[in-house]
Amino acid sequence: MTVYSFRYETDTLFYMLKDLGDKSGRKYLILDDSLSILYSNNLYTELTGFELQDIYRFPFRSLLQQKMLHYEIKEIEERLHKGKITKAELMHDRKSGIPFYAGLECLPFQSEQNHTKLVLVFVKDVTYIQLQNFVDRLEKEMFQAIQHEISFIEKIQLICNGIDHLFHPGCFTTFILQHHDKFQMIQSDLFHQGKLIQYPLEQSSELKCYEKMMHIRQVAVYEDFNHLYLHQPHKDLALENGFTRCIFLPVRKEEEKIGVMVIYFGQEVYESSVFAYFFEKIIDLIMLAYSYEKKQQQIYALAYMDLSTGMVNRHGFIGRLKELKELDGVIYLLEPTEFSRIVELYGRDSGEALLKQMYERILEKCEGKHILVGRFVSSSIILYMEKDEAGIKQMTDFLKMLVEEPFLIEGRNIYITLKSGGSSIRTGESLKDSIRHAESALSEAKTYSGTMARFYYQENDAQLEKELLILNHLTEAIKNKEITAFFQPKVELRRGRITSMEALARWTSPILGYVSPAEFIPVAERAGLIRDIDLQIIEQVLKWFQQRQYEGKRIVPVAINISPEHFYYPRFVEELEQLIKKYYADPNYLIIEITESLGLVDIKRAQEIIEKLFVRGLKTSVDDFGMGYSSLSYLQKLPFSELKIDRSFTSRIHEAGTLAIVRSIIQIAYNLEIDVVAEGVETKEQADVLYELGCNCVQGYLFYRPMSFRELEERNI
Repeated sequence: MTVYSFRYETDTLFYMLKDLGDKSGRKYLILDDSLSILYSNNLYTELTGFELQDIYRFPFRSLLQQKMLHYEIKEIEERLHKGKITKAELMHDRKSGIPFYAGLECLPFQSEQNHTKLVLVFVKDVTYIQLQNFVDRLEKEMFQAIQHEISFIEKIQLICNGIDHLFHPGCFTTFILQHHDKFQMIQSDLFHQGKLIQYPLEQSSELKCYEKMMHIRQVAVYEDFNHLYLHQPHKDLALENGFTRCIFLPVRKEEEKIGVMVIYFGQEVYESSVFAYFFEKIIDLIMLAYSYEKKQQQIYALAYMDLSTGMVNRHGFIGRLKELKELDGVIYLLEPTEFSRIVELYGRDSGEALLKQMYERILEKCEGKHILVGRFVSSSIILYMEKDEAGIKQMTDFLKMLVEEPFLIEGRNIYITLKSGGSSIRTGESLKDSIRHAESALSEAKTYSGTMARFYYQENDAQLEKELLILNHLTEAIKNKEITAFFQPKVELRRGRITSMEALARWTSPILGYVSPAEFIPVAERAGLIRDIDLQIIEQVLKWFQQRQYEGKRIVPVAINISPEHFYYPRFVEELEQLIKKYYADPNYLIIEITESLGLVDIKRAQEIIEKLFVRGLKTSVDDFGMGYSSLSYLQKLPFSELKIDRSFTSRIHEAGTLAIVRSIIQIAYNLEIDVVAEGVETKEQADVLYELGCNCVQGYLFYRPMSFRELEERNI
């Protein structure tokens, strides 16, 4: 072995380090004070192929492949100059062959002046360990990708990215996916700044080359790929980066060809003994992603398909709609008017058959057009059409065309009519909102006879936005007890005295200002917040009773409007009784008002609840009387204490027909021993007519407007 004439050859330190390295039986280098190579042993030469004359006086950093990590190498050099023992794992060149992962253990030796004179570097091939760690890490990332349900293509790109980053800048990875006799190319994002690049494969010569590679059953290595008909953009990209060789990893499941991974690189052939395990695990990970994708497709068919009609269901429809790059069209809901009748007459299967025939007829009539069709709910179909084909007139004509021929149900020709509601998909609006708007339009269409299409127009947005704004603040308003009770007295006409009052919910928001009950009460009912408002008003009234009682002031009965939702709440009576006991209130001073036109849909339950209230000493009143469809029929069944004539009758009491109706209502109420109150009295003429008809109690602006607690006290009411 040749020993070069170093300037340190008489230096005891050099020979001491050489002796130490030889006795260790390990591969080693000795570096000088500039971290250039002075010496390497035979074991190091066997590992790297570099003889000492090849690398003598070369900076050690020149053998390291971590070009992208020059800051890390610089940090290592700084540590060695400071005399600190340093360990690292970096890519190391071979004279022939691909780089390997080197485990480096660097021992610097310094002079008395703290100047690094020599560095002993032990070198170990840790490629297998690094590959094992990489595979473990990639497996973990793959399971996370599965957990987050990213697409199969993105999972493949994840693998390509991992390989490229592992050997960067020494390789470039692509994958050719075969799916239903179509080919798709996926590549890593390393050379495309994080973008997912997919190329179509159209040239027959390229297809034949990749198909041939998919047929082989083992890893194939080509040291020169120029003669192969590979995808030209990939070949060009590989050659630009100095890669002239490639490896093919065919991925198969029995006889099913899935694809082939192509790794372009610029070094000699990978050592099969080292990389066989690595390639095997890469193929296993691709198979894992593929098997999961197949399972997901099966689950999708169950979760997102309506198997009885062959359409996607609502969730599948929305999912496919979201996959479209541009949404510039209209959502329509189509519902056969006679669907429920057909199901009642012929069974559920007949309803399914009707929708299936509608679906097939839609596809037939829309052949060549860009549409999506799905089943929305049991009785309706959801349809997406491009905007230029989806106006109201076009849709009306389209519906008529769909139903001009009969449908075959149970061997019978059945003619049907269709109702449809549509809504444009607008920028910044969610699909959920567009579908909700279409439902609103469908509800409107159902109010018409025959085949009808209605559309949701943008003018409705202002009201919708206002309702959403109110809803956003209403929850906090309830929490902060911003909803307060106002009182409007009921006046006895004969003597002009207050007989009782009605508690009305009022809201003055610190942000929105005064919000009309006509605006926030419907929002609260739809959002399920009305019960909380009712309870807060009841509690405020009971507190007022308690205060008046302590002060020895007069107490008059107070009527409280109870929403239908709250009235039918299972624990309504029990909760009300607990509040009354909490404030030591007399239940005889509470009147529970129920809105007749909305609430009395279950006469039997209503009767049970009203009787429970009566037993506990509470009176009940029916509000807005005359607005419902069965008013007179249930008056004798329900033990009401009071009946309030709706303000719409009071405002038109000068009309002969209205006058006759009001006279009849008052006579029936008195015959049933029910007190009558007329709402909305605003003129003396109205009050006089009502008095002549026998209505002795009224409520309205003619006498009092709603007042706060403070106003009641100030007016000594």
